Amino acid sequence: MFFGDLVSESRTNYVFGVAAEREYTSYLNARVDLNYGSMKGTQINEGSTLPYATFENTFIQFGVGATFRPLDYAYGLFKQRFFNPYLIGQLTLIQYNATEYNGPGSFKPDGEIWRERSGIAPGVSFGAGLNYYMNNRVSLTAEVIGTAAFNDELDAHKEWDDRAGNIHQTDGNDFFYVATVGITYLFDDSQWKNSPKYNRKAYLKTRSLFKKSTKKYRRPKKRTKSRRYKR
Repeated sequence: MFFGDLVSESRTNYVFGVAAEREYTSYLNARVDLNYGSMKGTQINEGSTLPYATFENTFIQFGVGATFRPLDYAYGLFKQRFFNPYLIGQLTLIQYNATEYNGPGSFKPDGEIWRERSGIAPGVSFGAGLNYYMNNRVSLTAEVIGTAAFNDELDAHKEWDDRAGNIHQTDGNDFFYVATVGITYLFDDSQWKNSPKYNRKAYLKTRSLFKKSTKKYRRPKKRTKSRRYKR
């Protein structure tokens, strides 16, 4: 979903991508992310029902950053956990190709190209995700990542002119977020999976989350042997 200058209507579109991570510590992973997608939006001015302008943008986004897994940090590595949330932080580059069109409310030919902009915009991304483990290799993954671009031309709308010909600058930088659902495959187990420090820590803290049994274990009594006496 896109947040910028042309966002009154129709600001959701598609995105496809792939991400790879490599373990750095027991709770922090290095991450690279590559996405291809499309943005769009429609602007309707206040007091009007007709679109003033629309835009379309196909983009490629490349990000480098890290993921932080709070449960692994708090409880240690514990393979019996069925889900694992994580936080995402990335530096990103966005290669964009945006086209802005006049709408019927602009007093110009409807559908006529107004502006075309392309380039590479830097930005930062933050988000969160969740892994639900189907087995020890495959998990279902859901992520929501927001990106703030240091650029105001992802919608090709950095400025506009009024009927008198005066040029006005638009507000701030563009922002968008992406929600994805996918599959994660684990190629190799954690290098800390057999570490006594993390497994013991996980066991002790996770054990406290379960109800204690009311039954106490009793050691079985020794069987007494009968003795025979000779006369």
